[in-house]
Amino acid sequence: MKILIIGGTRFLGKYLTEALVKSNQEVTLLNRGTARNTFPYFEDVEWLVCDRHNTEKFKSILKNRTFDIVIDLCAYLPEEVELVVEVFRDRIAKYIFCSTMAVAQIQEFDERLKLPVRNLRLFPVGLPNSYAQNKSLIEEFLVEQFDKNGFPFVSLRPTEINGPGEVREWYYIERFKNGRTKLIIPGHGQNLVQPIYVDDVIQAFLLTIVKDNTIGECYNLAGDEVISLNDYIRIIAEQTETKVNIINIPYDIFKTLVNTKYYFPYCNKYSFIVDLTKIKNELGFQPEVSIKDGIQKTLATWRESYTRRMSPYNLSGTYEFLSYDLEDLFISVWEKVIEKSKDQLRQELLEKGMLI
Repeated sequence: MKILIIGGTRFLGKYLTEALVKSNQEVTLLNRGTARNTFPYFEDVEWLVCDRHNTEKFKSILKNRTFDIVIDLCAYLPEEVELVVEVFRDRIAKYIFCSTMAVAQIQEFDERLKLPVRNLRLFPVGLPNSYAQNKSLIEEFLVEQFDKNGFPFVSLRPTEINGPGEVREWYYIERFKNGRTKLIIPGHGQNLVQPIYVDDVIQAFLLTIVKDNTIGECYNLAGDEVISLNDYIRIIAEQTETKVNIINIPYDIFKTLVNTKYYFPYCNKYSFIVDLTKIKNELGFQPEVSIKDGIQKTLATWRESYTRRMSPYNLSGTYEFLSYDLEDLFISVWEKVIEKSKDQLRQELLEKGMLI
């Protein structure tokens, strides 16, 4: 089978390329070529070097090429997918679009949703100029193209993906590896999350390739386990042999004090759980990697040379992490506030004769 991956050299793409190569598929990658020299499967795939925003070159380089499947891992704007549909209309068996469960967040992650999030074919479009809005607009366009013209798309909507090469576990593991025993978390930490390990995401992509009944559909994609943020962190601490003291600062207070550019994995105000009935019934998808096993897999690949500033988990500098000094300051001040509040409450209860 001839498979074109648009993108393919970053986190998810490496795992998907590996799986396809090992199953003897004929894989071609189309991207800017900046990671060719360090890509582990460089000699196993064909490379088409092209920036997808160079419309004329994109059309030219693909006009005489034939593929069975096109997998798009790096489409973030509607016009990017409009170009793909123009080029491959009536020429491929399936176009697999990597979407996101963020499409269900039609306002923002501070919004309380009715859970579990149902597997709607389309969600209402969210905030203007947002990541979720653009992914939603792409799905709308693809559904329209399928309904009107039969364009054979499938959209997969993963929740937060974990695994070696992602930033989410790394954020916490790195702190524990550096001897941090107190960890600040905005919010109460009881918000429920539903991560998925990268191997299970790859399973969903492979099933989508071979299943014909998926065309024209959008699928929620997550792991089977639901866990609170506090318990998730405790599992990571346990696996790194760390006794952690989680310091929960009220979400709204923290958000007003700290610049929103700082990144906290899974620190949402409310829980986010999705319904997997559709993807299980129609694709036969069944998550296999537990949260604990996923963390162990990540730790098995950990190199002590990883640092906060120079990490394979944050090469693009997309994320800015709270510094240890600032975190310590917040913890120190908050602990003093809590102690003072306890003393004040005790004193008022005594004065009112309500404390035995």
